[in-house]
Amino acid sequence: MHKSLSILVVAGIATIPFASAQNNAQSTNLGEYKEVKCSTRAEFTKNSCNQCFEGGQVTIGKKKTDLFDNWTNNTKTIATAYKDEQKTPSMIAINSKWNSAPTKESDVWVYDSDVAWTPTTGGKKNFVLTAGRKVRFWKSDIGAGYTLASTDKKAGELVGILRYPVVFKTTDLSTGKESAAKTHYECVAYTLDKKQAVTPPKDEKKPPKKEETPPTENLTKSETGPAETLILIVAAFFIAFGLMISLRKRS
Repeated sequence: MHKSLSILVVAGIATIPFASAQNNAQSTNLGEYKEVKCSTRAEFTKNSCNQCFEGGQVTIGKKKTDLFDNWTNNTKTIATAYKDEQKTPSMIAINSKWNSAPTKESDVWVYDSDVAWTPTTGGKKNFVLTAGRKVRFWKSDIGAGYTLASTDKKAGELVGILRYPVVFKTTDLSTGKESAAKTHYECVAYTLDKKQAVTPPKDEKKPPKKEETPPTENLTKSETGPAETLILIVAAFFIAFGLMISLRKRS
C-alpha cells in the first residue's frame, strides 16, 4: 500500500513544472553572497539565522538595490512553499538607522519570475522545489532597496542584517503527508565601509573674536567748535587791548 501511494505522490509531483527552478539552479551564481558559518557572529544566532552570508560593506547615504535571495532545498525530499504563508524579508538594524524605499518595507520585495505559484485544489497557491534544487526566491523590486542613514558603529563593524525568510513544508514520499510549516531564515550581514569617515566631524572651534576696544578719549583735550574759537579770539583781543592801555598810562 505504501509503495503504491509513494508512486502516486511522485507522479503527482511530476505534473508540476520544475523547468524554471532547474534552469535557475544553474544561473544564479553571479552576485551571490559569500556563505559563512552562523557561529561567526553572535547576531546571527540571536536572530535565528539558519544560513548565513557576508554581504560586504555599505556607505552612509548610498542606497543598496538589486538585492535577492536564493532558496536551496537541502532536504532529501520535496519542499513546498505556500504563498499565503510567506513572510517578507526585513532589515535588522544594529545600532544604526536604515531607511527603506518604498517606506513600507514589505513593498520593497517581490517574488522572482522563476517562482511560479500554482493553484491547488484547496484554493491555495504553492511552489514546489525538489531536493537539491535552487531557485531565486525573493528579490527587491526595480529601484527599491535600503539606505543606511546613520550609525554609531566604527568602520568595518556590523551595521545591519538582512533576513530572508522562506516558509515551507516537506513531504514524506512514503505516506504523502506534509510536515508542519518550517521557517528557514537566510541572513546577510553588512558592515560599515572602511573608506568612510565614521566619526562625526568635530565642530571647528573658531578662536574667540577679539573685542575691539574703542579708542580712549583724551579727557584733557577740549574740543572747541567755531563759536567757542571766535569767543576766545575776541577775549584775547580785549585782554591785549587792555594791556596796551595800561602800559601807556604808566608811561
